[in-house]
Amino acid sequence: MKKFKLALAGLGTAALISGFSSDANAGPKFYFGEGRDLEVFLMGQIWMPVSTNIDIPGETDLKDTKADLYIRRGRFGFKGHLMKNLAFKVWFAHDNLGRDDLNPVDIARGAVKTKGLTYSKLEVWDAFFTWSYDKTWANISFGFFRPQIGKESITSGFNVLSYEKGLPNFYVRRHIIGKPDKGSNEAFGRSSGNGRIFLINWGGLYKSKGWSLNWNFGVGDNQNYTDKSNWSPLLSARVAFSLGDPEMKKYKLGYTQTYFGKRHGVTVGLNYGYQGEGIDRKAKRDNKEFDNNQMYGVDVLANWGPIDFVAEYDVLKRDWDDGTDYSDNVWELKAGYTYKLQNGQYLQPTVSYGVFDPDDNGNSIYKKKKNTWWDVGINWYIKKQRAKFIIHYSSGKVENYKNPDTSDVGDAKSSYIGLGFQFKI
Repeated sequence: MKKFKLALAGLGTAALISGFSSDANAGPKFYFGEGRDLEVFLMGQIWMPVSTNIDIPGETDLKDTKADLYIRRGRFGFKGHLMKNLAFKVWFAHDNLGRDDLNPVDIARGAVKTKGLTYSKLEVWDAFFTWSYDKTWANISFGFFRPQIGKESITSGFNVLSYEKGLPNFYVRRHIIGKPDKGSNEAFGRSSGNGRIFLINWGGLYKSKGWSLNWNFGVGDNQNYTDKSNWSPLLSARVAFSLGDPEMKKYKLGYTQTYFGKRHGVTVGLNYGYQGEGIDRKAKRDNKEFDNNQMYGVDVLANWGPIDFVAEYDVLKRDWDDGTDYSDNVWELKAGYTYKLQNGQYLQPTVSYGVFDPDDNGNSIYKKKKNTWWDVGINWYIKKQRAKFIIHYSSGKVENYKNPDTSDVGDAKSSYIGLGFQFKI
């Protein structure tokens, strides 16, 4: 009997080894037969921005030169297939672990705070299935993930040219998805502010010789803009036309801004989002209910050999329930040039610039706080996106900022040298 048990253990070990693979381009992956597989992955960004100047109206004791070492983005999770045409992805986040209160990166992108930041917590980042009834025409995704609108928002922070994601990421998400209401007792949990909601999305990718078409249409339930008296679905639509090489070889919910010289193509995307009645509990105004909330925008991704170019322009509109309204706009430009080294690594100098311009009428959720931001630096890809060092210089300004403690009004400014290391396993 003892020999029989040892034989069974040996067979089990051999089966496990034969069903497991790991290579330089993927995390550990297990195969279970009949189209079923499971991949484990781990990703992280370790940052150390060093501020060179911080100026906030009403604050006189700020430390200009200050380093902040922390995990900007931390991810781990699982993905795979329950069957050949049914994929899944579940991953978790622990962002901003170790971040200080006075953070120059946040100030530059418009989040001006000197205290009271929400520190890292473990949360579900994405949890969804994709059923590929037809890999070209009918890919149905359902679960908790990002509505496919706003190109910077739906592009991973691990795949951007700049140090931090550009301004459209933050302003589009805040406008169309909103911020969670912590309530009076956060011990019972709260909704996420990561740009995700529960939705159903139909997407596809049609490829022809010299051109391709990618589309996504979604219907979602936005918890952040809902209460017992207000609800309506969030509708999202994105159509992207590519001339030359397509953005992706097969349909997926994921994008990048560089192809390391391998792509020769241009993509133009049109985006639209709409929600009817709702309530923005985090809006700093007496009447927080709205009749409709919209965004529409256009984006461009051009990759021509070593040249990468990114552009996005979005209009953010809302009609408040009290008869007032606003129309904000946010845009960005990015460019990079990739040099391939003899050892197979890459150096990529980049430059980025973005502007958020609120409505002059003061009815925006941001009042009249205009935000400008720019970034210049070098990305050193040791193993493409799986191992990357970054060094950038960034600066940002928020006009018409009002200090909530002193009521001083003026321009909040921040500049910093950003160092970082990124890894993917």
